[in-house]
Amino acid sequence: MASAKQQNTPASARRAKLEEARRKERARERRSRIITLTASVAVVAALVAGGGYLMSAADDKEQARAEAKSSPVKGERTWDKLTQNHVEKKVDYPMNPPVGGDHNPVWMNCNADVYT
Repeated sequence: MASAKQQNTPASARRAKLEEARRKERARERRSRIITLTASVAVVAALVAGGGYLMSAADDKEQARAEAKSSPVKGERTWDKLTQNHVEKKVDYPMNPPVGGDHNPVWMNCNADVYT
């Protein structure tokens, strides 16, 4: 019986080594799956957070533009009932710079002439 135990010993030692190698391989695969899953979750979370930040920033810009459009500029003035007629005489505008009213029917030429 001693010889039967000796024959089983190398086989059982080999089986034990094989089982140990399989256990280590399963542990390695499990670690790889956990790392892959964790990295995937981190990437998705970063994309969601980045998208939320970009949408929030865009919303803030849009809100600032809307506020800027709705609030008048300091010192802004308006003129009502300005006529829009072509006249041949010199026009004396009541505001400087002129913002509207009667005007010359021909545009100023672009030959380095300037308005006085």
